[in-house]
Amino acid sequence: MGHTVRAIAPIGSETGQSRDDFALSHPEVAVTRFLIPHPYFEASTYFPSPAWYRRLEGLRIKETFSNLIANERPDIIYIGQEKFTWYVPDLAKAQSVPCVLTIRGGLAFALLDGTYPADLASQILGEFRKIDRIVTQTGCLAEGFRRLGLDAITVIPNAIDLNRFCPNPRDLGLLRELAIRDDDIIVMHVSNLKVLKRPLDLVDSAERALQRNRRLVYVIVGDGQLRDAMEKACLRKRISARFRFVGWVEYGRVPDYINLADLVVMPSEAESQARAYLETQACERLLLASDIPAAREVVEDRKSGLLFCKGDIDDLTAKTLQAAADAPLRAEIGRRARERVQAHSLDAAIAAYLILFEDLAAGRAGPTMPLADNCTL
Repeated sequence: MGHTVRAIAPIGSETGQSRDDFALSHPEVAVTRFLIPHPYFEASTYFPSPAWYRRLEGLRIKETFSNLIANERPDIIYIGQEKFTWYVPDLAKAQSVPCVLTIRGGLAFALLDGTYPADLASQILGEFRKIDRIVTQTGCLAEGFRRLGLDAITVIPNAIDLNRFCPNPRDLGLLRELAIRDDDIIVMHVSNLKVLKRPLDLVDSAERALQRNRRLVYVIVGDGQLRDAMEKACLRKRISARFRFVGWVEYGRVPDYINLADLVVMPSEAESQARAYLETQACERLLLASDIPAAREVVEDRKSGLLFCKGDIDDLTAKTLQAAADAPLRAEIGRRARERVQAHSLDAAIAAYLILFEDLAAGRAGPTMPLADNCTL
């Protein structure tokens, strides 16, 4: 659209990565990396990093930012991860550049449920108040932060590429690769396998569900801290033969996996707005999600998905068996879900962000004229 985008992002200094594949495949985004120590590179934002690490990360960001801004002053500074709020608002204020933050979860949930250390919570909320506009993906998350005294909030729902995520026949080669029979019922889970996703609930439920339906096969797409625990639990329960752990897959292949599924199960403790929800619905697959506020914003129970009581293994098992046994129900819910998810198109999200950026860059609160073609971010 003619705008210039420059990105500052971390890369692990001890991961052995020899090249930046994302930057190489996206030359339209000028990516500048800063090195940070492994294993903190992929640490969860749900828990605060050590003070020494925050100091180091802040120093690296400040150095990188200062070098970039010396060459060209941006019109907007956009923070894509909550943890960078420790450092960026003051850098933006010093240059009198409007600053926008998108809150996606992690640290946000810890602040709202009171599990983030109180002294650090007070500090980070002080940094949030320096930001010109905070974007949340759900109304429930926006309301939670308003209760904490943050009023400069805009809701822009998460978005996906509806051309990439669309219903397609099962990939027969992938079925053979996973040693899955044509008549198996595929229950899929897609996540980073962190505690917040409650993936062990899926194993507990599978033990019970498989006693009643031996055609179920559970495909776990993703990796993370609980993968080992899941695999060990499957061994203890003697259900490993009905599980497939595929690990991380390239994002371009995620639609192929979702289109294998008869149902996708997301038993999360909390979400901002999981893209896996939307991706499942876009592929016309049945989404079975824990009954949490974020799920209720995209799922109308029995119309655009199914909901079960969070943490209730019996309810999860019953809904899994119900969906597995009712192909017409899965098809009808999938069709309605595809219709509903049209509101989460990339075009809609881009338009909403551009209006927000234009307003802030021009110092206006209402509708504005488009940004000039040389506007930079």
